[in-house]
Amino acid sequence: MVTFGLSRFAHQNGHVAYWRARGNRHMRGAYRTQSDSGRSHTKKIFRTGMTLIEVMITVSLLAVVMALAWGSYSIAVSHQQRVQDINERLHGVEQAVNRIVRDMSTAFMTKHGYDESQAEVRYKTGFLGERDRVDFTSMGYVRMFRNEKVGDQSEISYYIKDMRNDDGDLETYLVRREQAPINDDFTRGGTILPLLEHVISFRLQYWDDEKADVSVGSDGWVDTWDTEHTDYKDRLPSRVKIEIEIEDPLGTDTPMLVSTQAQIHLTKALDF
Repeated sequence: MVTFGLSRFAHQNGHVAYWRARGNRHMRGAYRTQSDSGRSHTKKIFRTGMTLIEVMITVSLLAVVMALAWGSYSIAVSHQQRVQDINERLHGVEQAVNRIVRDMSTAFMTKHGYDESQAEVRYKTGFLGERDRVDFTSMGYVRMFRNEKVGDQSEISYYIKDMRNDDGDLETYLVRREQAPINDDFTRGGTILPLLEHVISFRLQYWDDEKADVSVGSDGWVDTWDTEHTDYKDRLPSRVKIEIEIEDPLGTDTPMLVSTQAQIHLTKALDF
């Protein structure tokens, strides 16, 4: 009986030891599995992140790309502004030439209104042209104010004049002088306004029909015209050649020359 009891006790103790050892192995496996799982998870996080060096390289590349993009944008804006300035200057030249041609096409003179023998001179008409200036009376005045007490006649002059620009610097302008109504001196008075800037020179020539008719192929261009002179008494030139030299809008040292002609329709003094 004792032997049986010891055997049974040993068997029970061995059974318990077996399951205890198995439990210990299971726990060690669990811990090992948990530890391995932790290491695997740590490696996964490490692989998806970025190091400080990688961040610095990325930021540097981004800064270089932004600098290149900003440089390209600045160049594009600069070119666009330059093209706009050129177009504005060319548009100003076109408007100035059209204005001169339109004014000269309405030039006129009359034999009435001015008599040196009279005690009172009411008004004087005429055409006085020089190489770089022209003064004349025109029938193309446009009223700028309602109920303005003037007719459609005015005095007009074109010449170059040094004036202050918006920055206060002295610059050469092509100016337009206008006086309405006509007074006893059609070369003075009125309002002077700048018409075109960046002007280098302003040259005029006048076509004399009588001089051109002297011989076939004769050149009828003259440099001056004065309706008070005996050669041009009471008559106007039929054409006026206009040459305007301005600074090159592209910025080169070679000036740009604009040339055109204006036709005068009333070449004989009106007598009524």
